[in-house]
Amino acid sequence: MVTMMQPAGASRRRRSCRSRSRADGGYGILEVVITFPVLMLMVGGVVQFALLWHGRNVAEAAAQGGLRSARGYASTAELGQADARSYLSQVAPNLLQNPDVQVDRTLTTVTVTVRADVLSIVPLGLTVRESVAGPVERFVGPN
Repeated sequence: MVTMMQPAGASRRRRSCRSRSRADGGYGILEVVITFPVLMLMVGGVVQFALLWHGRNVAEAAAQGGLRSARGYASTAELGQADARSYLSQVAPNLLQNPDVQVDRTLTTVTVTVRADVLSIVPLGLTVRESVAGPVERFVGPN
């Protein structure tokens, strides 16, 4: 039977490692207490940015839909406004709050502007404003 002899300092090193790990026990909690709020703030910022980006896309799509409706040959500004509001209520009823749709129709152009507050998880008060314009369809004779 072969027995291995440990060096004289090995048992002392093992004991000192154990005592050191017990002495550092409180720092792990402190690191979590400091790091966790910062991490949650960063995640909240990323989510808020995604909501803002999506809100801009929805507002732009609503404005384009209102423009398509309002620029028709026999259409009106009210029809374009109703279509844009309908799109907002169907696609993003909770994302875009307090939507305001303005349609300006002249003899030659239509401008649709959609403005709304974006749902906020971080209290910043973010709003989106998207505006599109295009020509009015009109009848042109053979000349």
